[in-house]
Amino acid sequence: MGLFSTAKNESQIGVDFLHGGVAVAQVQTGKKNPGAIIRSDFVEAAGTPAQVEALKKWVHDHNLQKTPCICLVADDDCDIYQVEKPEVDDSEMIQAVTWKIKDLINYDVTNAVVDSYPMPVSSKNKQQQVGVVAARETVISNYVESIKTSALELDALDVHELARCNLEVVQRCADESLMVLTLTSDKGLLSVYHDTDLYVSREFMIGIDQLELAASGDESVFDALQLEIQRSLDYFESFYGMGTVTRLRLYPQVEATEKMAMYIQDFSNFDIEFLSFPAAHGDSAMDTLTSGDTDKKPVLEQQCFHAYCAALRGLSL
Repeated sequence: MGLFSTAKNESQIGVDFLHGGVAVAQVQTGKKNPGAIIRSDFVEAAGTPAQVEALKKWVHDHNLQKTPCICLVADDDCDIYQVEKPEVDDSEMIQAVTWKIKDLINYDVTNAVVDSYPMPVSSKNKQQQVGVVAARETVISNYVESIKTSALELDALDVHELARCNLEVVQRCADESLMVLTLTSDKGLLSVYHDTDLYVSREFMIGIDQLELAASGDESVFDALQLEIQRSLDYFESFYGMGTVTRLRLYPQVEATEKMAMYIQDFSNFDIEFLSFPAAHGDSAMDTLTSGDTDKKPVLEQQCFHAYCAALRGLSL
């Protein structure tokens, strides 16, 4: 979702307003180590005014005024739909999809900001679909004003499930299929890609807190998570006819997710790796499940994962 454009600096910042604070990630741009993490921080603050002030202070403390920024719109602040692609010129697409979703949203469509993105064609349905993102105009205005107040330069607004497409591991999966599973304390998000395109995005209420309980002996949570993975794969394979997915990438790497990965590995033939990300001084971009390097301090703050994904927007990785 591109709303604004600005000249690129030597770095780019992703911002993610979360319930308990603001997640920020700054990455390098340009030809030298693009996407390398300069810093990531989760600044605790409750409520929008406090979060905006916290972000403003963070920008000031690191002298990052006017740095290009991609800001994520919270899941609760937008809706994503999949609709049949209208047979119109590209210049008329937004107007056409806006009309298509007018009965799906619970507010006047004239007060909505709408954007769209292409969807892959299914082998079962040759009719092209498009994804449509909609949010209240007042909500979008608040995001724009928040970034303006922080003194960052807003380059674009984006949403979580699309920002994940910016990951290097996704951008390099040409002609291949890939699953990316990320977990927060209370939920998980599974994405399935083929040839860098997003095919499936599935959210479920199983998070690290539940996995920690499972790791202490109750493996039913592992079973439930494995079922969610299998359902996503069944849909991808049957609806799109793209074949079997065997590559699974996970984040974050903590004790509970390591035990989960071992459990999944015992019952599958997945090629499993944990995601880690390069720092500005050149850390490795990947740690494998079998590396044994479990004591390595993560480069990226866990709450900043999607902020980091947002910060990668437009970079050649």
